[in-house]
Amino acid sequence: MLFVITVILALLAGTSIEAELPSIIEIIDEEGQFAFTDGSSTYLLLDDGSFYLEPTGLSGRAVEGNWTNSDSNRFEITGIWGWYNGISSIDDKRRMTIFIYLRSMETEVSELLWRSADSKLYDVYFTIEEITKIE
Repeated sequence: MLFVITVILALLAGTSIEAELPSIIEIIDEEGQFAFTDGSSTYLLLDDGSFYLEPTGLSGRAVEGNWTNSDSNRFEITGIWGWYNGISSIDDKRRMTIFIYLRSMETEVSELLWRSADSKLYDVYFTIEEITKIE
């Protein structure tokens, strides 16, 4: 019985912690940026509405553009897609819709290889819902 009570209290404590997480927009407003990684790329949203996706290594996909937010977790990015240290189209414009869910406030500081700056990388779940080429 004590085990069941402990599990219930742990679940309730977890629920209250999740409810206290700030929104991504609140983090951007407070810190000036929000960054996360999928292991091969770093995604960076800045408070001026600009967006950068860059590889974590010497070569990889890249996006430079702008983001908008229509609800707390949905972000629409419009930008020019390319490749660092590889062949790229000159004007490959695309729109990408991503949903980002903050898992915790745990972060790690990582040096952004291409932007020559340190960035706090947040622990997130995210899904890319759409990538559309813009003519």
